[in-house]
Amino acid sequence: MCITVKLMKKTIIRISAIVLAVTVVLLIVFISSCNKRGSEKEANVKKSTYDEVIVSTDSKAIEHSPNVNGMRFSSTLEEFTILYNEARRNMGDNDLIMMGNWRKHGNETADSNGVKIQYYYYDDENTNFTATVEVESGKLLNIGFGTTMRYYMAQTQNEINSETVLEKAALMAQTACKYETGKIDALKNIFRKTTVDSNDTIWFQGCVYKLDTQEDKNDSKNSIMLFRIFPVSENLKSEWGLKEYVAEATN
Repeated sequence: MCITVKLMKKTIIRISAIVLAVTVVLLIVFISSCNKRGSEKEANVKKSTYDEVIVSTDSKAIEHSPNVNGMRFSSTLEEFTILYNEARRNMGDNDLIMMGNWRKHGNETADSNGVKIQYYYYDDENTNFTATVEVESGKLLNIGFGTTMRYYMAQTQNEINSETVLEKAALMAQTACKYETGKIDALKNIFRKTTVDSNDTIWFQGCVYKLDTQEDKNDSKNSIMLFRIFPVSENLKSEWGLKEYVAEATN
């Protein structure tokens, strides 16, 4: 009888030890799981900042619109500004643009389809941005980067200004179209072709790349050059007879 009681006590003690050990293990797993979920939640919160949400967006850069071109960019002027600055930082350049420095140019007007639009401009040293925004949606219809012929043809600090202008115009296009990085050289080539071809309007992946000029009759070097990009519907591509960009082989 005593032996049986002693054996039962030993068995109970062993079972209690096993239960305690299992409980401890489960508690450790539970705590680790909570910490992991907490870390994941914290990571998700970090990814939810305004800049990162825009940068990582999977939405299409171009969408349909009732405007005269039938299409618009999916970014607002503010979103474009944030993305453009982020791209400049990634290139190691702090030559940023400030949202507060965009200015309205004239009053609201309407295109031939009755869509209300507002023009904006951004003056910078020797260069400027232009933008056209749909009033109701707040989305960009087109975006441009311009300078004078004098500045474009000149050289600053052993660097030809035309390359700097083309690079900023290309970065502008990359930002508006939300292309992945690495498109700069190709986009520079498109804008460069608008300066040398008789046709100053080129179509590429749903967008028109165009060089607009405003001649200064008193001094041609003060003539304005404006590199613009804007999306158009497929039927307008055919109707306007737009020339499609074809990448040229390089040695």
